[in-house]
Amino acid sequence: MDFLLECGIDSETLTKIRLNNSSELAIDAEWNIERVSSSIDYLRKIGINVIDRILINRFDIVLRGEDNLRETFSKTDQNKLVELINKDIKYLYYLDLY
Repeated sequence: MDFLLECGIDSETLTKIRLNNSSELAIDAEWNIERVSSSIDYLRKIGINVIDRILINRFDIVLRGEDNLRETFSKTDQNKLVELINKDIKYLYYLDLY
């Protein structure tokens, strides 16, 4: 998952990601580098500023891909959801509803 360093994730966060997620997830991420990278870029673009916490605790979110995330966020009040997620990542569960 070293490719995350190229996405602006620091080495300390990368270590936490590895410790908090399964080896299967790490393999999935390696097979889907472009999907993960574009998801991170999209989340940043819409104003999510807790990317590190999302990667540590809900890596599955970035495995969905940018298109899926874009579609899901379009079904919500995007600005409000971004605000909620930035306050507390527990609000990511709204993404699971769509």
